[in-house]
Amino acid sequence: MAAANRQLSIFEDFEQLSHAAAETLAKLIENRTTVHERFSVALSGGSTPERLYEILAEEPYKQGIPWRKVDLFWVDERCVAPDDDESNYGLVKELLLRRIEIPQENIHRIKGELSPEIAAAQYETELINYFGKHSTDFDLVILGFGEDGHTGSLFPGSIEIIDRDSLVLTSEVSYDGRPSKRVALGLRALNQARNIFVLASGKAKAEIARLVLVQNDCDLPISLVSPEYGKLFWMIDKETAQLLPKTFLDELQKSNS
Repeated sequence: MAAANRQLSIFEDFEQLSHAAAETLAKLIENRTTVHERFSVALSGGSTPERLYEILAEEPYKQGIPWRKVDLFWVDERCVAPDDDESNYGLVKELLLRRIEIPQENIHRIKGELSPEIAAAQYETELINYFGKHSTDFDLVILGFGEDGHTGSLFPGSIEIIDRDSLVLTSEVSYDGRPSKRVALGLRALNQARNIFVLASGKAKAEIARLVLVQNDCDLPISLVSPEYGKLFWMIDKETAQLLPKTFLDELQKSNS
């Protein structure tokens, strides 16, 4: 991971991290929509971004963000109905969509109720219709990562992490007892983004943070997320940062001063 396009921020706790992510997101939207009509963001499921979505549904972001200019996509989706408890779309709908005023046509969900192949084909067509054929340059992609270093539906040792050509992938993997069939953005789509948030909280993520940020581990899926031309924001709390060596943190402080 090239340090030149990476910004690492360490926060006191999960709440502070989530508010900082909301503020940074709002600034990105404000800056982009002053010169461009639309702002596109790909959302992730999982527990880490949940608080971010709740904050965005509150003031000042509920009314302060021009939601009519924001197009929402998804990083990945389990192959379940949109009202299923395991649906990433359903999570965002409950925490954010039903609480803000956003046009229905701005919501570009992965149709997990379809077969994986059909859902993937339809989602890829949706992306091409929106972005064009040559670049899927999301204005922002929001990611977390698991204790095994997976992100979205890209898992360690899977064939999906060596696929650099596909915009959209299907995968089937057993993790945490959840539905295994999934549809997801590939690394090609992720790494064309203008901005990427990587959010992590808790001591269970500390070893992965150390491996990626200090050891530059190249086998973990989250380590393969590095935008070609955009900016990568790693935003973690102190518990996730607890295994980062003092020399690394001292260098970080110098670079931020």
